[in-house]
This record gives sequence, structure tokens and C-alpha cells, in this order.
Amino acid sequence: MAGETIDVAEMTIAERQATIERLATALERNAQWAGHEGDDTLEMVLPSVGMMAAADELALRDTHLTESVVLRALGLLTAFHCRHPQYPVALALH
Repeated sequence: MAGETIDVAEMTIAERQATIERLATALERNAQWAGHEGDDTLEMVLPSVGMMAAADELALRDTHLTESVVLRALGLLTAFHCRHPQYPVALALH
């Protein structure tokens, strides 16, 4: 999985929606953690992407916009982990 790229256009609508929802959940969770750590900027910025409310519409209607939102969310998550490397990252079971 490491080093692989994500091609949003090749995903099904359900896969796109699930990806958006997972990213939105991660952004919200990380924003709360950042807030507890006193990082007001990330606490404010991370959930601002507002993807959860738009997941259905994005997944269904616009592949290019979905890809842009996914890339922006991944960038924000990367910024979070760079600023907070002590954030506990664990394996997730699906």
C-alpha cells in the first residue's frame, strides 16, 4: 500500500463516498486532539473542509472536485502529523 497513488476517478461512487467520510472523520478527530494540545489554528482549520455534509454530492457528481477535496484533506492531515508527531497512530481494523 505504501507508495501507491489513489485514483479517485477509478473508484466507485460508494468508495468515493466512504473515502470522503473517513477523511472527514479523521480531520474532526485530529482537530479535537489539536485543540486539547492547545493548537487553536489546526483545531479551527482541520474541520473547515466540511466534507462530511457534502460526501454524497461529491461522490456522485464531480470526480475532479472529489479528488481536489481528498488531496486537500490529505495535505491537512500531513500538516497535522508534522506539527504533532506525538499523536498516537495505531492500526485500525475494518
